[in-house]
Amino acid sequence: MMRPKNPTPKLPGTPHRHPETPHPLPIPRSEPPVVIRPGGPDIYLSDRQLATLPPPDNQLPTVHIHDLSPSVRESGRGPSSDPRSTESIRHYELPPQTRTLLPDVITEGLRVHRGRIYAEVQYTTTGTVMVAWDESLGTYRAMFPQEAQPSGPALHFDPASNTWRVGEPQKTPQTIEQQIHRPADNTDDTPAQIPASLAGSSSRTQSNTVTAHIDTRHYIWDNTATNHHGYVVMHRKMRLDDSVGPLMHHAFMDDNGSFTSVEPSAPRIDQPAELLPAWTDRDIWDLYGLQGAEITRFRTEADRTGRKPQWAKVREQRLENAYLYDELRRWLGPEMDRDMFNRLLEHQRLTPAKWAEHLESVTLHRSTPDTQTPLPGLPRPETPEHHDTPTTQTPSPRLPPPATPETTDTTPAYGDQSYYTWDLGKTNFHGYVEMQRKPGLDDSHGPLVQVAFRDGIALTIVKPTGYPLHKETALRPFWRDVDIWNLYRIEGEDILRFRRDVALHMKEPEWAIQRDYPSRREQLIDYLRLWTNPDSPLKSKEQVLARFQPYNLSTLQFARLSKEISPTGQFKHLINDDVPAWVTTHQARTRLVTNSKLFDPFLPEMNAEIIRLRNRGEGTSILKATLTKPFFQELLRLCGYQRNGQDYLYRTDIPAVFKADERTPFDIARPAVMVPQKVSARVVTTETPVSAMFSLKAAMDFANEVKDVTGSNYTQPKDPLTGNESHQTSSGASTPHAQRILFCYLLDTRNIEVVPGQENRAYNSARLEQSSPGDSTWFPSMRMEGHVSTSPIGFTSRRVWLVNSAMTRAATVEDVHLQALAHATGSNQTRADAIQARTKAGALNRNEYDALIDEVANAGKRILELPTGNAIFSNDIEFPPEIITL
Repeated sequence: MMRPKNPTPKLPGTPHRHPETPHPLPIPRSEPPVVIRPGGPDIYLSDRQLATLPPPDNQLPTVHIHDLSPSVRESGRGPSSDPRSTESIRHYELPPQTRTLLPDVITEGLRVHRGRIYAEVQYTTTGTVMVAWDESLGTYRAMFPQEAQPSGPALHFDPASNTWRVGEPQKTPQTIEQQIHRPADNTDDTPAQIPASLAGSSSRTQSNTVTAHIDTRHYIWDNTATNHHGYVVMHRKMRLDDSVGPLMHHAFMDDNGSFTSVEPSAPRIDQPAELLPAWTDRDIWDLYGLQGAEITRFRTEADRTGRKPQWAKVREQRLENAYLYDELRRWLGPEMDRDMFNRLLEHQRLTPAKWAEHLESVTLHRSTPDTQTPLPGLPRPETPEHHDTPTTQTPSPRLPPPATPETTDTTPAYGDQSYYTWDLGKTNFHGYVEMQRKPGLDDSHGPLVQVAFRDGIALTIVKPTGYPLHKETALRPFWRDVDIWNLYRIEGEDILRFRRDVALHMKEPEWAIQRDYPSRREQLIDYLRLWTNPDSPLKSKEQVLARFQPYNLSTLQFARLSKEISPTGQFKHLINDDVPAWVTTHQARTRLVTNSKLFDPFLPEMNAEIIRLRNRGEGTSILKATLTKPFFQELLRLCGYQRNGQDYLYRTDIPAVFKADERTPFDIARPAVMVPQKVSARVVTTETPVSAMFSLKAAMDFANEVKDVTGSNYTQPKDPLTGNESHQTSSGASTPHAQRILFCYLLDTRNIEVVPGQENRAYNSARLEQSSPGDSTWFPSMRMEGHVSTSPIGFTSRRVWLVNSAMTRAATVEDVHLQALAHATGSNQTRADAIQARTKAGALNRNEYDALIDEVANAGKRILELPTGNAIFSNDIEFPPEIITL
């Protein structure tokens, strides 16, 4: 028989108190009707009633242990102290008037009041005595209130009468407090402790308390009310008294649908915790059996050390992989998709005991801005999240190397925007968009409400600052949170800190680092927009661009201008919107665009913007918005743009484009030309246009689409980004019904007119706006699309390269054809004809074309080697030199 836990609970972080010096406990927040916490439930009695009870320990006269041994009653002046004496029990019996003031009898014939335990003892009548645990006998003994150790007879429990009797204790009983706190039979969801074999020999401060299920007949609650941590607030029904339980319970619903009363850890149960926000209180309670102050201690220690507290042990009922995977995910990657994370761990094929052992050594992954959550087992990011108390962190230990996971469907992650609805028209003053979780979804899908900022056409979820979202409540009230976030990518408490520092020092805080922009010019414009309006409503970005456009400033000049802003938002020694004298002097110089040296600072920036627009297939020109029209048009010319007869911008220095086509390389090599399709609509090129892509991957995506082989209903491939029908297929021949694959070709466009779609949209918008509503002009409408101008003869076979399916090599269709002709089949059919016949019969035989490209390389002919693992665009192509034969 094990000794029951001392009724006085051991508080987190306090030394263990000796059982001989009990202390009264504070009144708990709520108690279920059949639950005894380590300190026992306190009963709310009047002062008059309490005066008749034994005084609490802190009001007793000082008692020295050596004066009680032997006690007065043991020295012959009182009843026998023989543990088996039945007669002596009467001397310990409480007066009837005191007994009536004690709480009602609970489980196992006990009453508990102010940390003391009282037993119902049956002899000739039933009386009540104070009892305490005797370690040597392994049971309870009667005692006097003034005693520190029990001196009365030993007692044993009689289950039939729910009372105690004097005599020998049963040989194999459970301790009374073990029975009181025992988990419900056959209940998998009642918090319990790991057996000693699993817990090891280390001491535990984790609570051994197991609260019983609440009798829901006596309580009401709102089934629709939910909070972040999973608590259910239950209220006692009207006209019921304390005999059925306290006025209110905080409870968790277990997996069986039963409610268990628990102590909440914090007053704000509707918000994520500041420490370990990936955990809800229910997660910690369900896995470790913790509640109240123990949960707070768990969060504090885990956040400070980055590791799981050793005293928190997984309950035996939760030693299953499903529960352990969820806990490991909270430590290693809470942003990861749950199904994918579980699959990674399932490949390890480890037992729950091994995962529980590994849980003891994992290190908390702390998220950082713009940082991807690492997969389980990868080292933690080198830059830890800021904490007030610095700690030494060690790299996270690796999990066993995972096997390659199988391909899975994309599943929305925790808090994914697909779980929420919002109204962009209800953006508040500070720019927050409130997102409400969709009905029917629980906390596993994310918090009930989130806030986000608009970032272009997307939304980015952020932490709120916490103050009311009105401009009068913030320092620098004309600065919105979204404007600060846009420049510095800070949120929540960091925005509050930013506002305080700026109000005190009137300058940009050193710790606030501006985010990385695609363009340095755009970053400086946002900086000027914020800091030139500290005490007035911010101007729109368009207004700031219009203010500085007449001056034709370079990036270096914008940086110089930014350094000359005074704390009032004006430029130093100037008032109103005046700019420094050197700015106006530069403006006068740029009116004469014939001086090419003026454009030298702009050329690298312009070329970088061109590549960015072309390769992304979207965006606007910040350069065009900050330069005067004559200056910008001259800059376009110096960068290589020309205008054709249709007034569209084109270039002749784009080395290559990519195209998906249904014709085989033999169809192109035999006539030695790729004939363009005939176009009936108006075109944007000087001669016949050929649609192509500036991205190899985009073109290969078209080539990998399977075509309809059921009949003449041929379906044009669609752009995966816009859904528009592709004009990639250009052939003078009819479409073969049985063909199932397209080929990806690289076209050599050196010294050929190419009209880029996105560059015309960004730099030549005035020409596009001239088109009438019914205009049938065929303009590059897809992302990363351009039109190549070619004569009716088409591209020669030396300019057309076949790209292999792995996008690692390309060979001219002429060399591929010659390589196929090098060997003949047994039926006097050339190898080229045999491969082409299988292709037109519907065979997916792309590997045969890949093999031909490899054979061309092995024969020493021209091969275009493409870098692996990188996105390949037109400007990345460098052609090998022609092979000269004698």
